[in-house]
Amino acid sequence: MISASGKFNFLAGLPKNWKVTATRASFDKLIYQMIFPYLSIYIVGLGASGTALGLANGLGMALSALYGLLGVSLLRRSGTRRVYIDGLAIIAISYLILGAAGSWSFGMAGIMVWWLGSAEVGLCCNVVCGSSLGNKVRATAMGSCESVAQGVMSFIGPAIGAGLIGLLGGLSVTAIRPLFFLAFAGEIGVFLFVKRNLGECGILVANPARRGKPAFIVANPFHMLKGDNKHLIKFIAVSCLTNLPTGMVLPFIQLFASEAKSASPYILGAMVTGSSLVSLLVGLPLGRLADKLGRKKILYLLAPLFLASNLLLVFSSNPGLLILSGILLGSFPVTIVVSSAMAFEQVPSGDMGDWMALLRFFKMALGAILTIIAGLIWDHLGGKWVFLLAAGIDLLVRIPLLISIPETLHHVDPSLSAE
Repeated sequence: MISASGKFNFLAGLPKNWKVTATRASFDKLIYQMIFPYLSIYIVGLGASGTALGLANGLGMALSALYGLLGVSLLRRSGTRRVYIDGLAIIAISYLILGAAGSWSFGMAGIMVWWLGSAEVGLCCNVVCGSSLGNKVRATAMGSCESVAQGVMSFIGPAIGAGLIGLLGGLSVTAIRPLFFLAFAGEIGVFLFVKRNLGECGILVANPARRGKPAFIVANPFHMLKGDNKHLIKFIAVSCLTNLPTGMVLPFIQLFASEAKSASPYILGAMVTGSSLVSLLVGLPLGRLADKLGRKKILYLLAPLFLASNLLLVFSSNPGLLILSGILLGSFPVTIVVSSAMAFEQVPSGDMGDWMALLRFFKMALGAILTIIAGLIWDHLGGKWVFLLAAGIDLLVRIPLLISIPETLHHVDPSLSAE
């Protein structure tokens, strides 16, 4: 384990751009977690069905997948810093659209704009992490971001949201709406912070011979799957299924708990806060273990927790068990962190821009399809089947695929001197 002084020294020694992006991620998490418990309730309150809610997130993820390919070209043309800042501006606009929404279709537009901004910011964040951190510190650093930074902020965010909604009269469109305007103001602050402090991160191009040549409107990173890189296809499948809850499960949890389990705003907030608390407590130590023992062992350890979270949500109405379901779901962000560390180790750092865009394309494309299916299942079969299907896919498909791919902890990237 790392002592308090050791944690400080460790974080102080990391590159400035990584520290800036970790700080950005923490405040973005506070803002998003403030509105997340109530987003689906807000959209349904504006008149959307479960199918429409799934369609909004599904289309947003599909646009994010395509926009990710454009993002590679933007990185080559404009550099990571400029693309990063533009993405934050788009996220801010999405919150403004959601706050001003007078109908569910307008709210859907806000969700889709958020996915576009998230595509840009997520790609740039991945490029910074992938290019500036070595294998032996990567999961620890990312775990620090998840626990020390994002964990603390995402613990506070739901409490702010629940408190404001309680003061404004409870779960209603009128009470939820001001949260989006507050989120807009907060995102403007994040935008100004990054613009002031982030240095140029470089333009990551897989082939240096392409520097200086015109960038296509849509990049073609699919070349990475040719030749000896066919092994990447299996990892893409694992990564896509690891990311599955982002679109298939998370948008529906609060709505299901509210409608099917009669959870109050405070229970909904406690579910999200409990999830954040787990990320706060275990993100750093599990990241450290992933850097010591290997990525796959930690992923195996976390898998049963996601399964238990879904089962508790479906089969229990007790408020305490609903909160426990949220607590167990806190394993999901840590799973994403460890899986992302594994993703960065699949290719040389010089290929990181293309690889991250390719990976995001497939994750968002599959996520879009499954999210739309989840909306249809919600309306025609019942909400519980959304969570049972997600748990079944994780247990019966993702874990067997994970077993079949090699550990990456000791892979060496000769282009990365920070090892």
